[in-house]
Amino acid sequence: MRQQGEGQTDWEMSQEEAMRRRHADEEAPRPYPGWKDTITVALPEPKEQITLRLDRDMLTWFRAKGKGYQTLINAVLRGYYEHERRSESYEPR
Repeated sequence: MRQQGEGQTDWEMSQEEAMRRRHADEEAPRPYPGWKDTITVALPEPKEQITLRLDRDMLTWFRAKGKGYQTLINAVLRGYYEHERRSESYEPR
């Protein structure tokens, strides 16, 4: 019996045995022929460090979201940017 917090991973199982069991599992998803040809590797653009002035209440709210709040701010700005780019009024400056 597993103890609380103990994972279900069988670290003693070999890679070959794991693959054999996966192939024997009828419910496991199967890749379609040529799936490797559809993969695109895209590295994200590097971030640029800037100084940005924000309203105190906004910064407090984002910081309260915890670790990754700067990434969240970037995601919100990216969403606005993408929305504006799709709109007819978008004009690059």
